[in-house]
Amino acid sequence: GGKDIGIQKILDYFNFSKDEAMAFGDGGNDISMLKYVGTGVAMGNACDALKEVSDVVIGRVDEDGIYNFLMGK
Repeated sequence: GGKDIGIQKILDYFNFSKDEAMAFGDGGNDISMLKYVGTGVAMGNACDALKEVSDVVIGRVDEDGIYNFLMGK
């Protein structure tokens, strides 16, 4: 399995569709996960391959990118 399979297990458990899911990543091993969910978010420090498949690129992890994105900053 991969991260996409793990996400589907969680979605099934909580009865959510993948379109309702959001995932954050920064490495090449996150590509399948970001492509699988409704909103794939690449960190600013992510590899270029991940940024290319993501729906949005946010700030770097060491600059509180996830917090700032979720808070609308």
